[in-house]
This record gives sequence, structure tokens and C-alpha cells, in this order.
Amino acid sequence: MVYDILEVFKKLYKEKGDKLILGSYTLKDGLYVKINKEGKCEYFEAKTVKKEKLFARVDGIEDSKAHEWFKEVDYYSSYLNSNKALFDKKIHNINYLSFYFKAENNEYVKNKIREHFLTLLSFKKFKDKNEKEVLASYVDTIKSFSRKKDIVKKYKALEICFDEIVLKSEELQIKNYVKIFFEENLETYKKESNIYLSLKIFNDSKYNKKIVEDIYGLSNANMGLNAKKPFLENKSKKIFAPFLIENSDALLLKKFFDWLKLQPYRTDKNEVIDRYLDEHFFMQKHSSNDEAEIKEFDYIPLKKDDVERHFTSITVKNYLKIRDKDKNLIQDYEIKEFYQLESKVDELFYNKQLIFNYYKDGKDIKVSGFMSKELQKLVLITRYSMSNYFRKFADTSFENTIKKYGTAFVLDSLKNGRVWKAKEALNLKFTILELKGEKILDIEKVLVTIENRLEEKGNYQELKRDEFLFLSGQWAYYLLSQSNSKDKTFALAEHYFRAKNITRLRSAMRNDLKKYKHAVNMNGNKIKKTISLIGSYIDDTKSFTDLEQDAFLVGFTVDNLFYKKKEEKK
Repeated sequence: MVYDILEVFKKLYKEKGDKLILGSYTLKDGLYVKINKEGKCEYFEAKTVKKEKLFARVDGIEDSKAHEWFKEVDYYSSYLNSNKALFDKKIHNINYLSFYFKAENNEYVKNKIREHFLTLLSFKKFKDKNEKEVLASYVDTIKSFSRKKDIVKKYKALEICFDEIVLKSEELQIKNYVKIFFEENLETYKKESNIYLSLKIFNDSKYNKKIVEDIYGLSNANMGLNAKKPFLENKSKKIFAPFLIENSDALLLKKFFDWLKLQPYRTDKNEVIDRYLDEHFFMQKHSSNDEAEIKEFDYIPLKKDDVERHFTSITVKNYLKIRDKDKNLIQDYEIKEFYQLESKVDELFYNKQLIFNYYKDGKDIKVSGFMSKELQKLVLITRYSMSNYFRKFADTSFENTIKKYGTAFVLDSLKNGRVWKAKEALNLKFTILELKGEKILDIEKVLVTIENRLEEKGNYQELKRDEFLFLSGQWAYYLLSQSNSKDKTFALAEHYFRAKNITRLRSAMRNDLKKYKHAVNMNGNKIKKTISLIGSYIDDTKSFTDLEQDAFLVGFTVDNLFYKKKEEKK
């Protein structure tokens, strides 16, 4: 992964340099102080108002030139993370040209100013053999008299200004950062940053190896190896590090992750982004402790445009004969684009809870008014195969997922009052499975068979299993419709949806017949015939297959035969 990324990023970085990062770089909220050449302090504030980042002088006047300057010096002065602090985690900068900290720690850091500057004066604190090897490359810079003189000058200037700066932060009620910068040439900031990065760019200097003139080490980017995660070590090699990377590549990789952190998760249309840097690179980006991580990386041979171009349109048939509010049959519709199929699957099966949960941590996918406990479980189980299909174009488990869990999605919609969506989901499920050559219920045939059997006299020949289940769905719906409840939701049918075999299903129908017997017209031929056919069906305890459960659901949701005459008379 690392070298795949670097190969592409090198070209981009060579063309644009740090502007690639600084163009999207944002300053953290806080007080920003510029100590000019005369030792005077200029005050600015960065803050977030209604998710909008604002930067201005403390008197409210915007200063775009100062804003750009602070973005640059802040980028070259910030530590990699708190574990990579120069010597104290409460001091967040890494050079003698700046000094910043959390406002609440001002008393603590005041007593650390001298130690901070002394550390940067000679770097004598770094005594490890590998650290000394790194610093050897900068010995002329570190021992430079002019540099030492400048450090002492800036130390004295900060000592003089510090109390004034703290008072200003208290006056402005700054709750986050106080960041102090000296007016200095940007190249000096870059040089000082390079010393720090060369020391801290690797995960741990104990893995460093000097080969000829280059230093190799374990990249700290996207690498969690530490004392708590020794399982990441490669115990079969002389060097336990999983892999080593040359210093200049490690610095470039750091730049890449700086850039990646600033890239949005979504487009303006709220679409999840999982292609960064190159259209062939699938990256599942995640942010943790203000750092970007790649949780999953894959090289995708196909381009999205190619997939869209070769997508064969799908006609979703109205198998269930769904009617609109005016009781007209809705028309079959066409899915012409691949992204439209993803959108339909998300809408009808997942209640629009899939796409934006593709890459979330499982613990962050919460039950809500849009997501039941059951749907939450289904999202966690199926999202990997769905993202593989729609984002990586890997047609390995999509059909099986629809086949295995499609009915569960329909049941969840019914239980939560999304009846129209449940019917539409069944239509989409049948369409997808039929396209893949799977056997689906012949609804037209079963409907005609059942209607004829109920109309004709005599002929109590046993029904086929799918016919029995379809008729059971019709009968269950009719029984529940006799309820006097004001809110006749599909929660009334919970016991039917939980029935996994004929024994339990028939028991549920028997109980409901007893419950609603006062409202059931026993003189009707259809009703008497139905009770006979359902009652005489040979029982078994075999669990329903998905196809069989679909037969019940179709019977339950299509136009009910027991009301057909009434509607015709009307």
C-alpha cells in the first residue's frame, strides 16, 4: 500500500509542494500571537461559529495575509502527535520560533520555557545512538553561532511578552489554544521543522537502520505498533519491524497523510468518498486523534465510469401488483445507472441507513427513529458485502446477501410501519434474484390457483406448500383486519412474522380466529373453504426457507381476496 500511494503522491507533490496541503489547512480555535521584529505582539483569533471557520484580528478586522502566514508557520511548527512531543506533551510546538499550549496550562508551561529553548539549543537531550545518527546530518545547523544567538534572543523576547499574552487570552476568554509565533523567514521555519521530523518521523528509533548514507525506519503513518501491540512485530525476521522505509519516503508519506486528513468524507451531494489520490485507489479513511488513518486499502482495476458505462439497465417489475392512492397499479420502472441501484437498495432495504454507515465504527452505528435494533444488526452484517459490490465492483456476495437477508429487511419495514417500502423491497428482491437465474414465487400463477380453489365447490385436494403459505398470508391479514384497534399497524402481525414453521403459523391463525370470531362471517364460502384447506394441510416442523417465507409475505401484502367482492360491489 505505502509504495503504491507514494508512487502517485510523489508526482502530485512535486508539482504543487506544500501548497497541496496548505490550500485546505485550517487553524485550530484559539489566540494567535505574532511577535514582530521589534518584539511587539500582534493578536489574532481563530474561532468556529456555526461550523464556519473564522479568522481575524482581535478587533474584528479580517486579515487574509496574516491568516495565510499563520497557516504556514503553524503547519511547520506543530508536533506529529502528543506521543511525539519534543520533550513535554503540554507544549505542542517543535521549534524555537514558536510556542504554544492549551490556555488552561499557562502557569505550567511558563515554568518550562527555559527548558524548552535549552532543548532546542543543542538537542543534547537526545542521547540514543539512533537519534544521534539522525542529528549528525544537522550538526552544522545546530552548532551555528547565529542560530544559538537567535534562540537566546527569542527566549528573552518570549519571557518578556508571556504574561501580557496570558492576560490577553484571559481578557478574550480563550478556552483552547494560545499559539505564539515569531516573525521570521519561512525557510527558517522549514529548516527547524526538518530537524524535528527527522528525529520523530519514525514509529520508534530503536528500529532505525543506517544503510550507506540513508536512514531506514518503521513508518509512523498508519502504524499502531507499540508496547501494547507487540503482535504487529514480525518475529520471524532479525529486524522485528513489519517493514522499513527510507527517511525521505517517510517524510513524504507524512505529507500524504497530512493531505488526506484535510480531504472531505463526502461530496457536496452528501455522497461518501472512498477514492482518494487515484481513481483506482479504494481507501476507507478514518480520523483518530486529529490524524488520518487508512482502515482499508485496495487497488481496483475497474474505473467507476467504466462500470457505469457497461451497466445493464434493470426493469423492476410490480410483482405484488401494488396500487397507488388512487388504486391504480403502479408501473414497472427502470434502473438505468449503477449508482441508482445502490440508491434503491439503500432506500428500500436499509431505510437510507446503509451508504453513510459503510465505513463507520460499529459502535458508532446507533439505534434511532430510522434504525431499529434489527436493522442495526442487518447493517452490521451486510454492509461489507454491499460496499464490496457498490464501491469495489466485486460481484461475489451481493446476490447471496439479497437472497439471504432480503426477507429480513422486508419484515423490519413491516414491523416499523413502512408498508409501502416493504412491498417495493419485495419487488426489488424478486427482480434481482430473477435476473440472477434464481427461482422466485410465481405470484400470478399462485394467485389464480388460490382464487379458483376458493371459488369452486368441492375440491379439497391438498394445496402445494407455496400455495398454502400464500393463502395463510391472505387469511392472517384478513383476521387481523377484524381488530377494533384504532391504530392497525403491522405490529399486530408480529407473532406471524416470528413463526418459523407450519405448526407455529397454524397455531397463530387458530388463536386469531378465536380472538376475532365475532367479526368473521362463517357463512361465506371462501372463508369456510380457507379454514378447511389450511386445517387439512399436512403439518410438518420444517423451518421455512426464505422463498417460503416470501410466499407468506406476498399473501399478506397483496390485494386481499376476502375483500375482493366487496370492492367490486362498491
